[in-house]
Amino acid sequence: MLLVFTLTTILLWFVVRDRQAETAEINLAQLAHNVVPMLVFNDADTATKELSLVGNQKEVLFISLRKTNGEVFSEYTEPSFIPSAELYQQVGLQPQRVYEGVRMRLYYPVAIKGKTEGDLIMVLDLTGMLYWFLRLVLMLALLITVLFTISAFMLSRVQRGALTPLLSLSKLAQRVSKEHNFQLRANVIRDDEIGILTRSFNELLKRVDISQAELRQQLEQEQLQGQQLKQMVRTDPLTKLPNRVALNQKLKEITIESKFSNSINCLMFIDLDNFKYVNDNFGHDAGDDTLIEVGQRISAIIRSDDLLCRLGGDEFALLLPNIDSTENAERLAARIVSSINRPIVIKDTIMPIGISIGVAYTPSDASSPMDLLNCADDAMYAAKRAGKNNFQVYSKQASA
Repeated sequence: MLLVFTLTTILLWFVVRDRQAETAEINLAQLAHNVVPMLVFNDADTATKELSLVGNQKEVLFISLRKTNGEVFSEYTEPSFIPSAELYQQVGLQPQRVYEGVRMRLYYPVAIKGKTEGDLIMVLDLTGMLYWFLRLVLMLALLITVLFTISAFMLSRVQRGALTPLLSLSKLAQRVSKEHNFQLRANVIRDDEIGILTRSFNELLKRVDISQAELRQQLEQEQLQGQQLKQMVRTDPLTKLPNRVALNQKLKEITIESKFSNSINCLMFIDLDNFKYVNDNFGHDAGDDTLIEVGQRISAIIRSDDLLCRLGGDEFALLLPNIDSTENAERLAARIVSSINRPIVIKDTIMPIGISIGVAYTPSDASSPMDLLNCADDAMYAAKRAGKNNFQVYSKQASA
């Protein structure tokens, strides 16, 4: 309210000041009409008398009549006013206003038949008008203060008498909001509109409490379903091993950690040999059972922290984080080859498959997930070229 009053007061002052300027400009226009013959016929004495008549007004500090070349033709000045050089600016062809604190400077052209013969300069003292305005504002502020005090007193009485139940209801609402306890209830002590509101509020709390219970149950179910869906997205449906999505996420974590530590991490790209022959000759069911058996055999000889993933088809990937040495990883690759070389019997038939493994390390071979996967893939193809059923370690020279 104080801000509104202040802004209104400032706006009102601008309006009053502009209104005073408009009145002064009207007077200047009349004065310009009166003095133009004097300026044309070079009658300075009569012009001075005309200016003095206007200068008798108490708010007028200075009036000057100039020619078009800026030469002062006639002038009136209050004894207390000292004209500055800035006052005699270039003769203007249009009326101008310049505000300087509690003073106002006006320029008005003197013209006859559309031809400018000079201009009038007037300086007004707005101090008197400002004092009048301040007295008016003070009276308004006093009146508003009295009205506000009376209104506040009456409102206080109304609040104590009629709004006490509403205040109690408000406190209960704040408590419910803070504690999230929707089992709280308000006391119904009246049968009027306030009582109806209180009973409605209690009914609302009851419904919210029921809705909250149902919502919690629904959220728990959705959370469980979300976890199951997340697990499905990250799991190969056939072998129940993690899939490519899980591998990519773990690869990002491993490669980032390797940049800030001295740990060695190993990735093995695994591809089954002759798997297409198994599918074509023994059926896709036999191929699926073979993939499951391969996943189980490899899982049985790796650490709990290692991540074995099925990438798709007959491709697997094995991620070994924080290994002690590359020799340990290569010994594990040899064990995997030996494990898969043991007969895999599906429906009383030995599946004629082998395994090719490519081994790559981070950060020595690659520092990004995709580069590491490509290095392991290149090493796997090197194992294929070396006769299959073996493992090869990635070599930049061999890859080049």
